[in-house]
Amino acid sequence: MQLTIQAVNFSIKSKLKRFISKRIDKYEHYYGKILSTDLYMKLEKSAHSHGKQVEIKVKIPGDTLMVKKESNTFEEAIDAASKAVERLLIRYKEKQLRSYQNGV
Repeated sequence: MQLTIQAVNFSIKSKLKRFISKRIDKYEHYYGKILSTDLYMKLEKSAHSHGKQVEIKVKIPGDTLMVKKESNTFEEAIDAASKAVERLLIRYKEKQLRSYQNGV
């Protein structure tokens, strides 16, 4: 699985990269046919937002799953977005299994 990390308005430290890789590597456990994962991080300086935005796009055969989360820290936003992606992957896999079992 290919992982692309992009940061807007800041530079990523190696500790954060390791945290990201550790969370993203778990996706293979939930769905083994992942083609690539793109992670975008943005530092917002606004009174209306928490400041740290994370968007994860997971490309799988025939579909793309996308999740956006905001938080006070990148770690919290990545953690929340990763959990949401994991739920989506589980749901997608179960849907495929049901359609396979029903002969569709």
